[in-house]
Amino acid sequence: MTTSFPMTPALSRRRFLHRAGLAATVGAAAVVVPACSSGPGGSGDRVVFLNVLPLETLSFTPELVAAAGGHFAREGLDVQFQTTRGSAQAIQTLIAGSALVSRIGDIETMIAVGQRNAPLVNVSTMLQQVTVRMVSAASAPIRTPADFAGKTIGLPSQGGTSETTLDLVLARGGVDPASVQRQVVGVAPGVFDLVAQGRIAAYVASLDTSEQLRTQRPDAVVFNPADVISSGAQLYATSRPQLDDPRNRDLMTRYLRGIRSAVGAVLSDPTGDQTLATIRSRYDFPILQDTELAKTSLRAYTANWNAAGPQNLMRTDPARWQATYAELTAARIMPGGLQPDPWFTNDLLGT
Repeated sequence: MTTSFPMTPALSRRRFLHRAGLAATVGAAAVVVPACSSGPGGSGDRVVFLNVLPLETLSFTPELVAAAGGHFAREGLDVQFQTTRGSAQAIQTLIAGSALVSRIGDIETMIAVGQRNAPLVNVSTMLQQVTVRMVSAASAPIRTPADFAGKTIGLPSQGGTSETTLDLVLARGGVDPASVQRQVVGVAPGVFDLVAQGRIAAYVASLDTSEQLRTQRPDAVVFNPADVISSGAQLYATSRPQLDDPRNRDLMTRYLRGIRSAVGAVLSDPTGDQTLATIRSRYDFPILQDTELAKTSLRAYTANWNAAGPQNLMRTDPARWQATYAELTAARIMPGGLQPDPWFTNDLLGT
């Protein structure tokens, strides 16, 4: 059963923290989750990577290719994947020192560091732009922030990144958030039917789902929030104490080298055939069964990797980082007057 709920005109910091799962003490003990080794035999220096979603999405192409293609192994690493219950648990686990690295959003990172004083560091930005999309129908398209006013928008769940992204889009367009109703619709493949039936005006979907709709539903209109906001990048984070430890800093550097090597292999494979063959050699999940859709998604993700320019591949662009912080303050999610530059470093990536 879905539920609808109105938004108040202002998104308070306390409410955001509660919605993002960060209202609990950041340093709380992490829940132990099962690990899955990335390489056979478990040889090499052990590194734990926390994936905040199941690995069954091409969003994790860098990790999947680095593992299946031997890029981690060539760095002498035995990378183990652990699935957490979202970013909040990943942050807690990093701070507790139970894992070295996770890929989380810039929004969650800034909130944790700037609002909760969490000792997190962004060491590399992998996805330079937001990956969620807002999908509407051609009969009543949503193409700009102003088009959201007075509409009912479907969300995969109450709170979290999807709703925050919607809030930032509304703030960017000067739309009163109280005028936009939210309805939880989940992530089932048939959610677009609710749009086509006029029960909701649009809904928030993953990049993979939006690409599927582009090819299968010609009446689908896809709005990319990255057209109006800077927020939503995904970055590799570790804890400050681990980064300050020489051995862990070396492991983190080698981890990023393995990712960079894997990314280079993907970018040098314009057809996507070798990339998919590499991933399929070890993994099996639904999108891999549809080669053309998988290739379409791969093209979308690789374009995202390079969205700040090839010179900024895997690097955090200081101007975009500042712009993200400015958006969060403008939306009253974070207080102004903070200095976000110390919250990231590109030093581990070399020249």
